[in-house]
Amino acid sequence: MLTSFPFIITALGITQIVSWGTIFYGISVLAKPMGDELGWSHTFIFVGFSVSLLVGGIISKAVGRFIERRGGRITLTLGSLVGSFGLALLAFVSDPIVYMAAWIVLGIAARLTLYDAAFATLVEIYGLKARRPISVLTLFGGLASTVFWPICHYVNDAFGWRGAWLVCALAVLVICTPLHMLMPRPGTPIGNGEGNGNGEPDPEPIVPVAARPFAIAMIAIAMAGNSFITTALSVHLIPQLVAMGVGMATAVWISSIRGVFQTLGRLIEILFGRNLDPFLLANISTGALVIAFAPLAASGVESPALIAFNVLFGVSVGLATIVKGAVPLVLFGRHGYAGVLASIATPGLIVTAAAPSAYAAVLDNFGPIAGFWLVFVVSVLSFGATLALAWRFRRRST
Repeated sequence: MLTSFPFIITALGITQIVSWGTIFYGISVLAKPMGDELGWSHTFIFVGFSVSLLVGGIISKAVGRFIERRGGRITLTLGSLVGSFGLALLAFVSDPIVYMAAWIVLGIAARLTLYDAAFATLVEIYGLKARRPISVLTLFGGLASTVFWPICHYVNDAFGWRGAWLVCALAVLVICTPLHMLMPRPGTPIGNGEGNGNGEPDPEPIVPVAARPFAIAMIAIAMAGNSFITTALSVHLIPQLVAMGVGMATAVWISSIRGVFQTLGRLIEILFGRNLDPFLLANISTGALVIAFAPLAASGVESPALIAFNVLFGVSVGLATIVKGAVPLVLFGRHGYAGVLASIATPGLIVTAAAPSAYAAVLDNFGPIAGFWLVFVVSVLSFGATLALAWRFRRRST
């Protein structure tokens, strides 16, 4: 039972909803009440969040080595304990130094608990068969904001932002910690041919050792570009559209389409993409953004492609998470997988931390159309990286 596919995926899926919902999304709802009570600026509140992303980038490789040595079960469990402590610190914060310390702790917790650690755990359990579990897990993660934005909102209304952070801390401690402890230990046989317990040797990785730096660099560029676009537009898209003459209600409605198609893109991949070439999957994910941004960069919101843009944007973001987990597994195999993910994650986390401020500077100095030109150029670079990856290694995969 505890080693069955439904239990492992459901348990990890629940912990991803809780971890993402508290560590990553909670601040979106609680930033304003925190700033109002503490007298801190909105900018300062989000500097703490950016610090956590930078910390995650700095320690990413060390965490990857820790996962390879100690296994996913211990890593995830430790992350739950660290995360609940960091969230509890936020509940009692009254001083800027303690506030920054809390986000440093949460930056560590994020690396120990979020997608990279969970993907590495699935590869540890299922080996080269982990692509489908990774895809299914991303469906759960996509629900995190849907679940925790309302929770944080209503708890804040009833008990204040300190109470909301305490609820987040307790959720991580009480829900995530025991579920992570129930994950299989490294090397545990998984029945029914699901896992790696059958002793079958792995095929040779597609990427030879000498070509690893090139392949890792291309995936890192593609994922960092996607992270920049996603983070920048998550913060600025609605005010950017309003500045271009779109009504607030329309901007909110159109922007909200993204989340629906993000989940739909992942679901389609699970249902129909099992045999899809992972290189083609990467090309579709990054290429969709190029198609989406081109009309907006050329003609702005007058283009009838605004809704299509959000549809393609959502599909791209949804598939990119699967690409990040699945393509490295295909290219490099399961041995050293956690370290490869860490190498890919580091530039993406640094870019994510810088994206809101950098994009704001472009919008302030050059206007909203220039913002769309910037993300269009970034999307072309990201697409080019996945094309280079496919061009060099697809023949070896066949």
